[in-house]
Amino acid sequence: MPTLCRLPRLRTQPTTSMIQAISRTGVRLLLTLLILCFATGCTSDRERRIPGEPTRVVVWDFGGVPGHQEWIKGAVERFNAGRDDIEIELEIRDWATQRESLISSTIIGAGPDIIRCHHKYSVEFGELGGLLPMERFADWPEVKARIFPNVLEHVKYNGQHYGVPVTMLPFVLAVNTDIMARYDLDVPTTWEGMLEAGRILKEYDLQAFTMPAGLNLDTAYRFLPLLYGAGGRVFNHDWTQAGFNGPAGKAALEFLVRMKDEGYMPAASAAYAFDENAAHWSTEKAAMSIEGPWWQDTVLGDFGFDTDKLALAQVPMPATAYEDNPRGVLLDVVMVAITGYTPVAEEAWTVLKALNVDDPVWQQPNPKMGGIPTQLAAYAPGVESPYIDLDELAESARRGIGWPGHPAITQVQRHIADAVNLAMSGVMTPADALDQAAVEVNEVLSDY
Repeated sequence: MPTLCRLPRLRTQPTTSMIQAISRTGVRLLLTLLILCFATGCTSDRERRIPGEPTRVVVWDFGGVPGHQEWIKGAVERFNAGRDDIEIELEIRDWATQRESLISSTIIGAGPDIIRCHHKYSVEFGELGGLLPMERFADWPEVKARIFPNVLEHVKYNGQHYGVPVTMLPFVLAVNTDIMARYDLDVPTTWEGMLEAGRILKEYDLQAFTMPAGLNLDTAYRFLPLLYGAGGRVFNHDWTQAGFNGPAGKAALEFLVRMKDEGYMPAASAAYAFDENAAHWSTEKAAMSIEGPWWQDTVLGDFGFDTDKLALAQVPMPATAYEDNPRGVLLDVVMVAITGYTPVAEEAWTVLKALNVDDPVWQQPNPKMGGIPTQLAAYAPGVESPYIDLDELAESARRGIGWPGHPAITQVQRHIADAVNLAMSGVMTPADALDQAAVEVNEVLSDY
C-alpha cells in the first residue's frame, strides 16, 4: 500500500480544497487529543468498571439485515445470561450513519467500545488512532489463523490490523432464471451478451438489467464491478491520481448509458437507490442485477420473490480488457473493531471473540446473515448451507478486489456515484462526467 502522509501539503494560494484539508486536519488533531485524554483517564463519565457490578461493554452494530439483527440480539442475551463479570450494552444503528456517528461520538467522548462497520474505516480511523490494532492482543495470531488471508488485507493499514473481518460481500450477477428460460436465453458472461439479451427482452417489454444509478453510494458500488471487470482501478498505481476515468472506466459507463438509452434498463434508473432497484427486479420487470449475498434474503423477505427462480453468476465483463490490470470484481467486507478510546480494551476483546469469532454462526454460510463468513471453517468439507449458488459467491470472493484502503475513500465513492448519475441522467457524457469527478478526486488526494 502506498504511504499516505498524515497532514496535507500547503499551497501558496488558499483554495477551497485547502480550507477543507485544514478543516480535516483540525478534526484529526481534536480526535488525537481526545483519544489521549481517554487513555489517561480523564473521562470519568465513560467509566465502565463500577465496584460490585459487571464491567459494561458498549457495542454499536451498524446496519445488518433482519436475520443478523435477530442473531446479535440473541447472542448478546446469551452472553449476558452466562457471565457475571461483563455485561454487553447493544445499540443497533443505521448503516448509512457510520462515519458521522463515529466522528461525532469520538469528539464528545461518549462512543462505544466495539463497532461493527465497513472495513474501509479500518484505514481512516486506524490512521487517526480511533481504532485499536488487533496486534495488541496476545491471542490475535490464533484468531487471525481462522480467517481467509486475502480478506485480512482489507482491514490492514501500515502493517497492523484494525478490525476482525466477519462477513464477505462479493458482488455477483443476480439472475431471474424464469425470464431467461422463457425466452431461451443463456446467462451472459460479457457486456456484448448483455446487450444482445437486452435487445431480445425489449421485444417483450422487459429489461435485461437494472441497477441503482441515483445520487447514492449504491450507484458507486454497482459501477465498480464493471470497472474492475474491464481492467480498471479507482486510483493510479501510487494513489496520487484518479484512475476510474481511464479507458476501462469510460468504457464501463458508456456501456451502462447504452444499455439505458437502448431501453435495456429502466428509464427511471437514474433515480433508483437500493430499495427501488430491488422492487423493480423482484416484480420481474428486469432479468438481471448486480448484487451480493444479501440478495437472496432481501427479495424473499421484503418482496416474497420465489427464490426457486433466483440464480447467481459472475458479473459480465467486456470480451477484451481495456487496461492491463488483473480483472476481477468488487469484494466488500464487514468488520468488527475495538475503539482506540475504550477504557475496557481487554473486556471488549473478550466480547468481540465471543460474538464474532467463536459463535457457531460463523462456521456455516447463512443467507439470513446478509454476507458469507470469512472463517475457513465455514467452507470445510461436509458443511451444508442454504445459500443459492454458494460456489458462485465463493468464486467471486476469490477474484474480489476491494475499494482502495484510503482515508478519503468515502469522498471518492461519492464523486464516482455523482459521475455515474450525471451520465445516466443524460446531463453529461460518460467521459466528461468521469473526468469532472477525477478533478475533484485529485484535489482530495493532493491533501494526503
